Amino acid sequence: MPLPLNDDLTSILLVDEFAAAVTYDGGTIYGIFDNETVPVDAGGYVQVHQEQPRLTCRTADIPTIAEDDQMVINSITYDIKAWVHDGTGVTTVQLEKV
Repeated sequence: MPLPLNDDLTSILLVDEFAAAVTYDGGTIYGIFDNETVPVDAGGYVQVHQEQPRLTCRTADIPTIAEDDQMVINSITYDIKAWVHDGTGVTTVQLEKV
């Protein structure tokens, strides 16, 4: 039986608090956007860094998610590359800037 986290997730994902408004599939959803810069091994002596954008949101908000769908966050368009449902009603979406 799933945990009754829906009300808690709605509170956490309020734009006034932590979340960003995201345009997806013709509507607006809310999620926590993170664009961490991570080191990448490019096979040389100089370390290269790459952005790793991702969105954490309610699984119920993205029931038809598909690879290469697009999301617009902070006026920047991203392609969806992968996602992980964690089993608690939360999904992390890996994005790539278009």
